[in-house]
Amino acid sequence: MAREWFVSDRIWVQEVDGGPYEPMDRSAEPEHWLRNVHSNRVIVTQFDDGATSWPEVGYRPTCSASMPSAVAGMLDALDISSGQSVLEIGTGTGYNAALLAELVGVRGKVTTIEIDADLAATARARLEAAGYGHVAVVVGDAAGMAVTEKFDRVIATAGVHLGQLPVGWLESTRIGGVILAPMRADLASGPLVRFEVERDGVGRGHAVRGLRVGFMELRSHRVAALPFDGLRWDDPAADRSITEVSPFKMLIDEASRWAVAVAVPSCRYSLEKKTPERDHGVAWLSDPVSGSWVSVVPDNRSRYTVRQSGPRRLWDEAEAAFRWWRRHGEPPLEAWHWTVAPDRQTVALA
Repeated sequence: MAREWFVSDRIWVQEVDGGPYEPMDRSAEPEHWLRNVHSNRVIVTQFDDGATSWPEVGYRPTCSASMPSAVAGMLDALDISSGQSVLEIGTGTGYNAALLAELVGVRGKVTTIEIDADLAATARARLEAAGYGHVAVVVGDAAGMAVTEKFDRVIATAGVHLGQLPVGWLESTRIGGVILAPMRADLASGPLVRFEVERDGVGRGHAVRGLRVGFMELRSHRVAALPFDGLRWDDPAADRSITEVSPFKMLIDEASRWAVAVAVPSCRYSLEKKTPERDHGVAWLSDPVSGSWVSVVPDNRSRYTVRQSGPRRLWDEAEAAFRWWRRHGEPPLEAWHWTVAPDRQTVALA
């Protein structure tokens, strides 16, 4: 199936990993556009819920064609059979819905929910043009969906915050069915969790081994960030202490960052490299709710200087969680066990 059938003529692409988004117009650069669409890159088709117009680059990507490798990995983990019914959360471009329809075949059924009415209308038109007009495209907020039928598979293409997987998804899944969702916390994203709904109506699962994904959050799960550029890393009014724990080790390693994320809610991070004006990097933590923040910088004795401000002692919380993770043998993401029930949601070491 051609990916270009579902990609806008005007897009944004990061042609270098970690580089800036570059606007691209199919009519002006047809070969360049097609080369990127055929690559294993994320193709952004909307910024800021449509408030930013091409070619301007917005703050937050809000619709994209996901990396083909991630799409293939998720479909493999979903383990779809011909004739099954699938509910997709987040229609986006419509490409994934078309792939799902191909996998379930003529005896199967695909329903896809999109909160953005304009995106839904565009995806519906593209699906019809590609021969998948039988896919049901529904406009609505999947975070608060009402249960109307049961599905064999539920797949989310939007990030779901820890402890907030909508109960309606669970209630929409048949016993023995599967929910596949990219889970995240304020501090970390990445675990793609495969839940199996058991006879007691509870979904239990683990992170899919070897597959990491990063998706835009469900709109109702978005949390504002505390801008770090308005803070001074060497603020003399902040409380100062010394630690031997490297914040860079803590926050770069996905396993340790996840352990901290579980234990320290409402916390974001940023890592700054050294600059010509500053001969060291800076690790930041912040809580946008309380306004608390932390800066951590290396000193000259293999230790780190910590500055904390605000009512929360964010570094103390993060360091305690990091040491707990080490005491438990530095478990990877796959070692965590996830449970979703109508009255509770938990994540704990298996």
